[in-house]
Amino acid sequence: MSKPKEPQRPFNPKVRANVYALAALYLVYLFYQIAKPYLTRDPYGPTTFQFVLGLIVLGGGAAILGFLSWKMFKAPLPEEEAPALPEEAEEED
Repeated sequence: MSKPKEPQRPFNPKVRANVYALAALYLVYLFYQIAKPYLTRDPYGPTTFQFVLGLIVLGGGAAILGFLSWKMFKAPLPEEEAPALPEEAEEED
């Protein structure tokens, strides 16, 4: 027969905040890859429209993910409720 599975521990929300922060940093890096040739006036760089579109999409996504990450990181951790011991339950009755 199969063994009963142990209950899973609650997921730590700070891990999700870290993943969001890494995604925001990656979007900033991608925007930097677009902005570098544009700002150096590379003839094969993006056009003004592409630069502005990258700024809106990548910069906006990075700002939103950074904000969500910050809010998740600063949120208090949920408290775990310890199971009541049988002795405590008898004392309460």
